[in-house]
Amino acid sequence: MSVWPSEIRNDISALRPYYLRAAEMLQPSPYPEGHPRLPKLEAIQMQAEWLGKVVSFYRTPLTTFFRRERNHVGVMMQENQGSGNESTGLNDGSKNTVSTTYLTDAWNWGAEIFCGCEVRYIEQAPNQEGYVVYFAWHGSGMSSFGEDVKAQLFWVKANELCFLGAGALGTTEILLRSKNFGLPISPMVGRNMSGNGDMLVFGHNGDSKVNGISGAASGPASRPGPTVTGVVDRRGVSSGDALAGYVIEDGCIPKSLSPLIQAMLVLQTFRFPASRSESGSMSRIWKMLKKLSAKTFKFGGAMQRTSTYLVMSHDSNEFTLTLQDDRPILRGPGEGRSENFSNIRFALSYVISRAGGKIGSSLLRGREQEEVTVHPLGGANMSSDGTGRGGVTDHLGQVYIGHGSAKHEGLVCCDASIVPTALGVNPMATITALAERSVDLISKRRQFSIDTQTPNGRLDASSQPTVSKRVGHGSQDTTKSNKPLSPIGWQFSEVLDGHIYMQSSDVGFDACETIGRGSSCTMRMFLTVEICRRIDTFGLQYEGICTGTVACRGLSRGPMRVVDGKVRFFVQSKEQAESTTLRYSLQLLSLENIKYNLEGYKLIDSASAFSVRGMWEATTKVNVHITQGDGLKVGAGVLRISWPSFLRQMKTFRPTESFRVQLISALVIFLAYFTFQLAVVFLRPFAPARELRRSSHYQPTQKQGPSTTALLRTSDGVTVRLEEYEPLPSTDEAIKRQVTGPQPVLFIPGVTGKAAHSTFALPYLRCNMVEYFTARGCRCYVLTPRWGSDSTTSAQCTVYDCRLDISAALQHILGQQRQKPYVVAHCQGSVALAMGLLDGTINRTHILGITANAVFMTQVLAYWNSLKATTPALIRLYEFISGTHYPIGSPDGNKPIHKVLDILLRFYPVENRRDICTSTHCHRTTFAFGLCWNHNNLDANIHDNVGEFFADTHTKLLEHVTRMGTRGACLDNELRPLLTDRNLGNLQGIPILFMSGTVNEVFRPESTLRDYEMLRRRFGEHLYRRFLVEGYGHLDPVIGKNAADDVYWRVFEHVKWCVQGHGDTKR
Repeated sequence: MSVWPSEIRNDISALRPYYLRAAEMLQPSPYPEGHPRLPKLEAIQMQAEWLGKVVSFYRTPLTTFFRRERNHVGVMMQENQGSGNESTGLNDGSKNTVSTTYLTDAWNWGAEIFCGCEVRYIEQAPNQEGYVVYFAWHGSGMSSFGEDVKAQLFWVKANELCFLGAGALGTTEILLRSKNFGLPISPMVGRNMSGNGDMLVFGHNGDSKVNGISGAASGPASRPGPTVTGVVDRRGVSSGDALAGYVIEDGCIPKSLSPLIQAMLVLQTFRFPASRSESGSMSRIWKMLKKLSAKTFKFGGAMQRTSTYLVMSHDSNEFTLTLQDDRPILRGPGEGRSENFSNIRFALSYVISRAGGKIGSSLLRGREQEEVTVHPLGGANMSSDGTGRGGVTDHLGQVYIGHGSAKHEGLVCCDASIVPTALGVNPMATITALAERSVDLISKRRQFSIDTQTPNGRLDASSQPTVSKRVGHGSQDTTKSNKPLSPIGWQFSEVLDGHIYMQSSDVGFDACETIGRGSSCTMRMFLTVEICRRIDTFGLQYEGICTGTVACRGLSRGPMRVVDGKVRFFVQSKEQAESTTLRYSLQLLSLENIKYNLEGYKLIDSASAFSVRGMWEATTKVNVHITQGDGLKVGAGVLRISWPSFLRQMKTFRPTESFRVQLISALVIFLAYFTFQLAVVFLRPFAPARELRRSSHYQPTQKQGPSTTALLRTSDGVTVRLEEYEPLPSTDEAIKRQVTGPQPVLFIPGVTGKAAHSTFALPYLRCNMVEYFTARGCRCYVLTPRWGSDSTTSAQCTVYDCRLDISAALQHILGQQRQKPYVVAHCQGSVALAMGLLDGTINRTHILGITANAVFMTQVLAYWNSLKATTPALIRLYEFISGTHYPIGSPDGNKPIHKVLDILLRFYPVENRRDICTSTHCHRTTFAFGLCWNHNNLDANIHDNVGEFFADTHTKLLEHVTRMGTRGACLDNELRPLLTDRNLGNLQGIPILFMSGTVNEVFRPESTLRDYEMLRRRFGEHLYRRFLVEGYGHLDPVIGKNAADDVYWRVFEHVKWCVQGHGDTKR
């Protein structure tokens, strides 16, 4: 008793009530007298008599039910079938183990139980209150990720108490690893363990049948019975030496191992004397093989006459458990060579030989005669002196901190690991009693009340717990119902690795990845996704419920737990046209109790069309940004799925429920849906074309409407529309000027036909150009030239005719205001303005300044437009088939010829795959004018409504445009050039900002470059500026989703420059 703590050593009777508690819960009972006779029980009872009168024999108390009834906690137990399968797994429902007693009782009173989890280590919580338990989740399919499962761990926090009950080996391993990871623990952890003096001995091929093979016969009368039925108790044989006592129990050989054990026992009967001749050695080997194939191997032979003996005694308590390469290594001395074990083997040899058999040992005995044990004890031994020098835990199982008496009062071991010595008997009752004692005394010390009197009632598989204390682990509300989601019965896991940049400013994802890689700021996301189908939408749509961890040292010193997560499959992107996304939305909880929100997406767009590499990049790259719970942005970057991770991911698809045929069809449908969505993008030109579609994301915004609309009559009798927008209240960015009155700005669009909206005042933009300028104190005028008038007028007009419309608009504005208007003109609106200035129709003194987008006087067609303009044959062909009207968004575009044209236009060549799309209106616009935008600069609202701001055009106008493009300059209606030295003088003194997108596929940027250089050489460089808009095309500098940030500011700065008089010269 010297190895036990004084609290137990000095008062052995104090354990008695806890033994009673253990017996009340586990309900041990011996094999009943009235049950069928068991030969192996009778055999060991007879052999007990051979050992002398002082030997005690009794039937072993077993935690097994021998009749059908409910156990102490209310679980229905079944009658034991006598199969003897306890050592390999008893499945007849009679075993009253921890799972049907303590765990069931805990579940009924509100405990949450999580299976498939391997606790790795424990550390003290960051605030020194409680403990953080790190565990690996070995869920379905997780084995595909190998050691990665243990590299990034889940965790749960024990705020007050953390009880370890993983057994002598499991608890000791956890403590050893915790010690390695910084938890201060006694240096005695893993030392002075015991095998409980266990021995495994066989009495082979005796005279009588013992029927000691489990599951060997089906009839009740011939079954072996429980593995253990009787015990020979020799603990009182030597009154002077308690350590010499031991007990012997009968056992069963598992049926599946019977041939192996038979061969093992036969081999032990052979002797190999030295032989000098090779022939003699071969002869003995031949005889051995013949013996191995003899009748003794037949069922019912020697093995049915073989007894199994399970011995529990006392050993030297010198087992040691250590960690090598993070794996537990158990080492023990050669106990088989000790005097005590030799005496036991001598006694067993006597009874076995008297029974007519031969003694045999397990091959698990090492060459140093180590013995096999099924009862490892210790590893976190209770200290005998109240310090960490004498053991690992105190009498309650609380873990010592280092060598002294200080201890982790909230970290408690309550299993076989605290038993400081061999017990010489089955240790289950003692282990259970010690655990009951620890819980009882600790709860009283902390003034916890535990109800041990209220019965549970009947507990079955369909029962609900008496007390439900389910809590949200972090910020997750586990009580909320995901009614729109219906699980399909499958899940998968994925691992994403990457880099993030810890910052609060707006930096692009790729830039964040580069900076994060340079500073080694890594992030890993380990997710398991349960696939669900949305039942609140029409058609197939899937969503996944995510669990897992996200690790980033920059955000937390440990993995952050996903407390609420989802992934939405193939959601139309609001931010970019013709793209779909896989969107991640995760709520994270860190060890420091800080909540983060991680939003990420995989962007799959037309850039992946016909590109395996592009599709791989799109489906394995996740752009992420992280915010704190209050919305503060803390980081952004890129995570990726590597090829090896992808292969492992494909192996992780597992069902989440019992197999049924419908599960296969559910998975096939999901995979077919997933493949189809990718194929639609990969084969985009072959995807079904679509006409006007109101985006599901589009919510009409309250844009400022025109205050007045004037109908102006031009000098040739045509009526055109001029809309006026009043300035909004002044802001800090408004133009400061001495004279009163807002600065007028005239906007002249390109050829859009009779469209519902002007490109300068689109309601689909976050901020359109008119809104931008009115917000800065300008009065805006938007002209709709005659190509947007009635069909008769628009069919007969040319670009040259529209100069009269601009002249009328300028005169109208000057008639209302003293300030000269600034003109912002796009495409053919800009060309018409240049024509009016060149031929003198428009007085240069009526204009404050000009921004000319894409083109002005010189016109250099982009490649595909130049091919179309080479000959008018294409226009003549169209006129022959369909007439002079070319519809885009107008309702007249449903003729069969237009349907055929729509099919052909799917394959209209573009410079970049990103610009392949399925919009018929976009295709028709491209055929008429060329590709008008970089699709990356349009969001879904703009692109889905192209037909709202491009209505139609006519072949006469298109022919005039193409003729000018082939000639490279402005032409009048008789195709006479307007760009002459004389006419050029009419532009003198007008400040002009030339603007071109770098990826313009209508007019090459060279168009504005030639005009810019021409005017600088003629009039000097002071009044002329040129702005190349990087990554923009033809019209997107006006209608792009980010044009307000990227373009408008530059135009407005030029307006201010002109207003402030920097452009004043004699005109």
